Amino acid sequence: MTLKSSLFKNPKVKEKDLLSLEIAEVKEIADLIFKRLNRKIGVLEAIEQSVDEKIRLLETLIRKAESLKTEAPTSDRHNEIVSLGRKGMQGREIAAALDIPVGEVELVLSLRGVKSPANN
Repeated sequence: MTLKSSLFKNPKVKEKDLLSLEIAEVKEIADLIFKRLNRKIGVLEAIEQSVDEKIRLLETLIRKAESLKTEAPTSDRHNEIVSLGRKGMQGREIAAALDIPVGEVELVLSLRGVKSPANN
């Protein structure tokens, strides 16, 4: 027999006592619900943190992919420098055409043994 049912059998129990019992039960249920909610909030915060980390990683990978996509591979660029040098273009002209430093052009040409015309 529960406390609640025993209270109903006792005619001396006041309505105030019944109300106090109901309030206590509601508080107990509310406490359980809040505990569950707090656990769920903790899980959601952990998931959110994990997602944020993955977003940062993905953004980093996207930036790397975009930079690789816009940059010509070094060997292709070097081959183009050599090709233009063999066609008689000057180092400064090659640098301007490919939008790269003159020093890089001169280094690649000298390493590949290509003589470019003297700069005017």
